[in-house]
Amino acid sequence: MFVYSLAGLQVDGGALPEMELPDNEVTARTGVYQLLARLVSLPDEDAYTAALAGEWGDRLRDAAKLLGFPFEFGNATIEPSISREDFQAEFLRVFEIGAGDGPPASLFGGAYGGERMQKLEEVVRFYEDFGLTTSAEDPRPADHLATELEFMKYLTYKEAVSSSPRLQTSYRRAQHDFLDRQLTGWLPRFASRTAAAQTWPYWEWVANTVAGFAAADAAYVSGVLVG
Repeated sequence: MFVYSLAGLQVDGGALPEMELPDNEVTARTGVYQLLARLVSLPDEDAYTAALAGEWGDRLRDAAKLLGFPFEFGNATIEPSISREDFQAEFLRVFEIGAGDGPPASLFGGAYGGERMQKLEEVVRFYEDFGLTTSAEDPRPADHLATELEFMKYLTYKEAVSSSPRLQTSYRRAQHDFLDRQLTGWLPRFASRTAAAQTWPYWEWVANTVAGFAAADAAYVSGVLVG
């Protein structure tokens, strides 16, 4: 059974309780999005330990066992000499702070072309359409990659628990629209900028894995909708 929880977003002013879901191809996508959101969040002790042990690839493959499409996650580790503080510092340098002129590979979707405020408004409307707001306890911007991945996790979760085929299709269509309009357009540039930041192979793997999975999932959802 997959244990579902929601981070970064809240429903009707409160948080969703953790709950168990049956394992199937929909909840496999839910589980992958949950792990990807963690990979692009400020790393905690568990994230650091898993990176040190090279466990993230196995965690993703375990979550993805029932995926309806093939995807090669690969794996990456960090050097044993890297401390947790250094691990967090490199995350901040590449993705959140940079060296004074902004991060080389911003985690904010609105930083990749166009007016960021317009992009933020578009993302917020997506969330509001499904009764969601950003969490006051986790005050990341609405266009933060981790929050957007959490939203995809929520949409797949709602598809999984909906008993009505009409509602399932509605949530699937929302997934398609969000991937197409908010994620797959900028994630390849995010991965390219991460590589250009001359960071560790681990962070390049994270960026490539997120971008690659979003593209593969978008193609899968499009195929399901057409079928």
